[in-house]
Amino acid sequence: MTKTRARITNASRAADRMRAGGILTKMHTRTGPCWFIVPDGEVSAAIAAELLKRPDVQPNDDGLFPGISQTFKLGSR
Repeated sequence: MTKTRARITNASRAADRMRAGGILTKMHTRTGPCWFIVPDGEVSAAIAAELLKRPDVQPNDDGLFPGISQTFKLGSR
């Protein structure tokens, strides 16, 4: 039986988890692309978009193609 994924339900909590070392990651699942704060849980696309607008959330430069990152970390402003 598959375990249900934990969900982070607001941007403030998501930013706190990133501040603690979590990485915002876009992953592809059976239901399509989803965003996660690894290792803490799934975030909605709306929360991910809100986080990506922050100046202190920076690409981790790990994408398959240059300039297209799939992970983001919380850096300094």
